Amino acid sequence: MSMVDAKVINTRYGLEMYCDKDSSVVINEVHSPTDKNPYYEVLIGVEFLVMKNQKDMYPMKNFFWISMSEDFQTVKIKETEMGNLFALKDSEERKATKEMVAQWLFKTESFKKAITTWIKKESHSVQPDEEQFLNNLLYLSTENLESAFIEAVN
Repeated sequence: MSMVDAKVINTRYGLEMYCDKDSSVVINEVHSPTDKNPYYEVLIGVEFLVMKNQKDMYPMKNFFWISMSEDFQTVKIKETEMGNLFALKDSEERKATKEMVAQWLFKTESFKKAITTWIKKESHSVQPDEEQFLNNLLYLSTENLESAFIEAVN
């Protein structure tokens, strides 16, 4: 048996429990800057459990985008249209979720493994600038993420 690092957010829908295990973070897409969108972007999926009424557990998987400017200086978080990690949360719950992402998720082994797995798996199609972007994500500071603007879905 081994210990698992985890964070819990208390929401009006129940306790959201985020665990640092291999399958809890996945990279679904990576985009390079274009004329329409001058940001590098990565779609991150996060698996977690929701405990309702202190007894019923439900597995969930939600998503969010991390966007970074071409010069790798500006970071923002973007909500997704479906399966949004920030959806249905009040301002305090959104703040707690952002803190969890900034202070914990980006430092987990599961996040680091998701990045390196994507680079290795997609090595034939990952452009050097995309690989640099993904590697930069591994070194984002808590402050960068905590100060990041959350862009809502249009």
